Amino acid sequence: MRSSTSNSDIHLTRRYIPGGRWLQPLLAALALALLAVAGLEAWLASHGFMATVVDSPSLWAGERARVNRLGNRALVLVGASRIQLDVDIDTLREMTGKEPVQLAIDGSSFVPVLADLADDDKVTGTILVEYQDHIVGHFDRKDAADVYVAAWKHERLHETIPDFANTEAWLSSFLRGHMRSFADGATPFDSLMLRALDINATQQYLVTLPDRERLADYTKVQMPQFYFARVLRNAGMTQAPDAPDWATLNALLARRIEALPTASLPNFEANSQVIAGMVRRIEARGGRVIFMVFPRSGLVRAADERSFPRAAYWAPFVKAVGTPSLNYADVPTMRDLICPDGSHLDQRDRVAFTRDLVHAMPLLKGGNADVVPRAARSAPSPASLEHAP
Repeated sequence: MRSSTSNSDIHLTRRYIPGGRWLQPLLAALALALLAVAGLEAWLASHGFMATVVDSPSLWAGERARVNRLGNRALVLVGASRIQLDVDIDTLREMTGKEPVQLAIDGSSFVPVLADLADDDKVTGTILVEYQDHIVGHFDRKDAADVYVAAWKHERLHETIPDFANTEAWLSSFLRGHMRSFADGATPFDSLMLRALDINATQQYLVTLPDRERLADYTKVQMPQFYFARVLRNAGMTQAPDAPDWATLNALLARRIEALPTASLPNFEANSQVIAGMVRRIEARGGRVIFMVFPRSGLVRAADERSFPRAAYWAPFVKAVGTPSLNYADVPTMRDLICPDGSHLDQRDRVAFTRDLVHAMPLLKGGNADVVPRAARSAPSPASLEHAP
């Protein structure tokens, strides 16, 4: 039987196969595209823009998995924005000999993360927790921490062999974490239109690194407006009083803060005992848990001290959990640091703060002492930025 494909069919098919020197134009187009991307990257770098990842439950889950793999070598950072912004990972690694893992979640409770770590027998490392009074007082709040922990548990139950989709996701994450064109979730076209071609484009003051470490450059924000916005938020005020200048506004807010009542946290004692139970479970398998109050300054510090007196909350909590803990106010070099927004350290102060932290808490590197005495390391720390008007 003759083939159903005739010679004319073959002839027609061959007619439409591209001919000519098509490889050279293709390579030229590719070279032009790479040149355009390189040019955009160079322009963004010269104007102070940095590569930054977009934090996500998936990114957090990847770091959470490292905690299990590292075992007792892990130094796990748990909390919210202060521990994510204030601690320098490289310095911590160098000084402690441990492998830091950043599990802080901006604006979230540390409780769901600590509970997950306590429930996991593979967690045997050291855990540094950013303590906040209101977090202990309100266990019923639901926030991003619950979402992140749920994502980790789902991924853990559905672990798969790497395939094309996983590889593509990894490559996409790598590009977004290392190229300025993709910074803050943008595309190269977005970066071109909204940054390179916009004369009013401003540099990011906040940058998230692939390991979830976060840097804040407060020289890139408008002060003192940024500072006073944080003061109002921290003091629970919805509107600033009318004032003719910044100094007057500072004085008016200071008087309002002096009148703040002590916060009512009726469940604080019972919740402290629940956290103590989490600590005991981690300690029973050789792990360690350390709680710390991180630096704040100015009216933000004043508002916290009025709403959450140390004797009413921090001291009873430390007694309840029965584990070595540290308050920045007990270390002069930490106490003297200036938080530009009143609540977080500038990236220029992170290394000095982290060094003081390790010296003040030898347990972070396996030492036996609890906390350096209050009078130790009393030399004042130079403030890189002032927030007061």
